[in-house]
Amino acid sequence: YDIEKALAEGYAIYYEGVQTNSPESEAFFQKLSTVLTGGQDLSAVYTALGQACGLKFQNDYFGLLDSDKHEHPERHVIADVDALEMKQEYDRLMQTDPAFAERYKGVFDFQESGIEGENPLPDAVAFLETGSEDQKKLAGIICRGIMSLAYSPEAQQEQDAPLKELILDFRNQALVQRIVSDDSKRIFITYGARHLPGVVALLKEHDAAWTVASVKWLRAIETPKQFDATIDLP
Repeated sequence: YDIEKALAEGYAIYYEGVQTNSPESEAFFQKLSTVLTGGQDLSAVYTALGQACGLKFQNDYFGLLDSDKHEHPERHVIADVDALEMKQEYDRLMQTDPAFAERYKGVFDFQESGIEGENPLPDAVAFLETGSEDQKKLAGIICRGIMSLAYSPEAQQEQDAPLKELILDFRNQALVQRIVSDDSKRIFITYGARHLPGVVALLKEHDAAWTVASVKWLRAIETPKQFDATIDLP
């Protein structure tokens, strides 16, 4: 609904979503998904987790905008990088960043192992899909509570995402370059919250005049209700 409001006010919409515009980039993205989920498709894992927890996968809602995308494609921009660009950045980091190279040496050599201990999603989905209907309902309640805690701003600041240099930092740099190169003054960006601090910091590096005018939090799991909160930004 926020996006529909932004479109009515003349904003261009920037969408998150790594692109796969060639067989080579598709192949690398599949390998990356395998690493992050321990051998399963990334979108499929999140869809299954949402169903097990009684949630809806966010991508399901973007279909409501298909009509406007067809009529005004220039207002709907996939602002993310291509997976082939991520592969090129990965290769560069392996050559130039010894710490990165040591940590992720051979990580793409194993199709099913993934990054050990860093993503329990497949096991969680399998566990939540077992049991009776009543047990599944109870598991869904517990799951939503755990996710609320795990994805709180405080918890996110304490965690180090796997392949952060590639999945967060590199994509943040590309997004900021697109923002500062865009002549439009009205851009609505639909990226995940983990990107926000890095993007703000990079924008300020480009131009110190960038400021955060306001911050609002909405409860994503319950009926939307505005509440006061803070977030640490540069």
